[in-house]
Amino acid sequence: MTIPSSDARLFDVMYTCRAMRRLKPDPVPEETLLQLVDAALQAPSGSNAQNWRFVIVRDRAQKERMQALWRKSWNFYLDTVAAADARPGEDLAARKRMLAAASWQLENFLDIPAFVCVCVARDELMAKVMASPSTMMKLVSHFGVGGVARLATSMGRVGGLADGATAYPAVQNLLLAARSLGLGAVLTTQQFFLPGEFEKVLGLPPTVTLAAIIPVGWPTGKFGPTTRPDARSVTSWDRYA
Repeated sequence: MTIPSSDARLFDVMYTCRAMRRLKPDPVPEETLLQLVDAALQAPSGSNAQNWRFVIVRDRAQKERMQALWRKSWNFYLDTVAAADARPGEDLAARKRMLAAASWQLENFLDIPAFVCVCVARDELMAKVMASPSTMMKLVSHFGVGGVARLATSMGRVGGLADGATAYPAVQNLLLAARSLGLGAVLTTQQFFLPGEFEKVLGLPPTVTLAAIIPVGWPTGKFGPTTRPDARSVTSWDRYA
């Protein structure tokens, strides 16, 4: 695929890649959406398995099914996390603006041109190796019984991190590519509150994990600087402090 042409510089794109939830109904060309996927494919993946999968939703009936689920998860979020006390240093006015934009997104869901669903297929080679009886013996040999016990206890978390290590670099590439092309986009994970439901709508098999749903379209607002903590305030040297 031809590399998209853009005059935007990397750091300009990174530092102005805001979450854009208010999107115009104007269609996004199929070739442009495929360019976003192609940019995502340039990301690293766990063990270089390159096991990404993408589902791009444009069909109105599919959007209606997704919207019904989205409304359930968003209403839960509004009743819980959105109503909680402020995090340390959090700007509640900024939270209010985000909630308003996300609610607008839900109410205008059917007019959003496309939703890029980023998925990770099971690494069948890794699964086969880890299920082998000989692997257990090698685990004990390399890490000891205690190490194997700790690994078994944290396997669910490790598995989630492994999928994320493949999914979210691709997501970030996609977001940056969208920004460089003048498209608005935002990372969402509404599916986490309704396990299996979005996957059913999308027809995903059990061996494929839905990691993110990214609404994409031409933004109604303007890109601008993001608000982030000072790097020194979140950095430790040599040991966590």
